[in-house]
Amino acid sequence: MALRFNRPFGAQIKAISFDLDDTLYYNDEVIVRAEQAQFDAVCERVPAAKEVGIDPWIALKWQLAIDDPEIRHDVTHWRKTMIRQGLAMFDLSGHDIEALNSHIFDVFYTARSDFVVPQQTFDVLAKLAERFPLIAATNGNADIERIGLAPYFAAYYRAGQPGVRMKPYPDMLIQAAEQLDIAPQHILHLGDNSETDVGAALNAGCSSLWFNPEQKINPLSHLADGEYSDLDDLLQLL
Repeated sequence: MALRFNRPFGAQIKAISFDLDDTLYYNDEVIVRAEQAQFDAVCERVPAAKEVGIDPWIALKWQLAIDDPEIRHDVTHWRKTMIRQGLAMFDLSGHDIEALNSHIFDVFYTARSDFVVPQQTFDVLAKLAERFPLIAATNGNADIERIGLAPYFAAYYRAGQPGVRMKPYPDMLIQAAEQLDIAPQHILHLGDNSETDVGAALNAGCSSLWFNPEQKINPLSHLADGEYSDLDDLLQLL
């Protein structure tokens, strides 16, 4: 579908903010592979982990978020805490756990950014960047240098940086407005998650477009200004 609007933008758009994961590339399989790479690295250094299997590690990650919801604001800290506590299940010294934690996180992080961004993404960003400053605002921690997206963005914000909570908190978009020296209502934020991305835009006073490739129903509680199903649809903004 082409761009479909629920209401007009509240102000002239002077900058565009993008979510990353599942907005500019698909992320689910990447994370599955990275989780497996992490577990393989654990088993290489701690053979007894093979008997336990990967499932308890995945469960531990989500249990940490239940026990301490604030940990979700920084996925890097969350991941390192999960690895540290997982390693504590085995007969390891505190020094060994810290050394292994650093190594195993590096394995995960390398695999987490080991994928190819679709050429369409680069093409659309390049055309939009000719007219608008682009920013990245993500709850994740993909390495935008490694995946090749850094040159297209005037600024990059991620949850877990000092003073930055995860979307739907407005922190990233407010910081972007301050850095660009424009009012938040002049920023258009785009993302695939109606709760976090559209919610952050609403909370910051920005406009929003929901990336909806499956053409789901936009919840009225997080109603975006409009939606699109293909990145090429965004060229209508030019």
